[in-house]
Amino acid sequence: MTRSTSNKAVMKPRRRARLPEAPRLARRARKTLIVVADSARARFFEPGEGKLVVATRSEMTAPRARKLTRELVTDRPGRAYRSPVRGFNRHALEPAHDPQKVEKHKFVAELAGALDDAVARYDRLIVVAPRRTLGELRSLMSKRVQKSVAHELAKDLTTSTPQAVWKALAAALPLPL
Repeated sequence: MTRSTSNKAVMKPRRRARLPEAPRLARRARKTLIVVADSARARFFEPGEGKLVVATRSEMTAPRARKLTRELVTDRPGRAYRSPVRGFNRHALEPAHDPQKVEKHKFVAELAGALDDAVARYDRLIVVAPRRTLGELRSLMSKRVQKSVAHELAKDLTTSTPQAVWKALAAALPLPL
């Protein structure tokens, strides 16, 4: 009985398929949004040629967050009586929440929502805010926004000019904007 030759020796070698080459894509410029905020005001900038340019949505404000508590709440606090054992003294009750802090929290939540909308148009975010506002904003940001935040700077620069903000960013951030 003779052995037949293996199929491999008989088969022709396969040709390698040539895939068409994809055209080289131009590198897209990364769009950056710089948000300068505190608990009652937020300003939006884009980096330009050596300066900051005001973004399409230039500013958000919360005038109620700047008001005093007595201007936000018109009622006097409620009264409570002590037990007759210690005397019949009346004492004012403290409100459950500070109305000023509630207004500031509402504004920061609104800012977090605006940043969530901005992530669709911008590749990365740079957030400049005081420590307390920055911490509260971090807790209210969605995961998508948190991933796009490139840098955070804990300073209050809301009243500064765009040139002063640019200088502060250039001194604090290692990467070119």
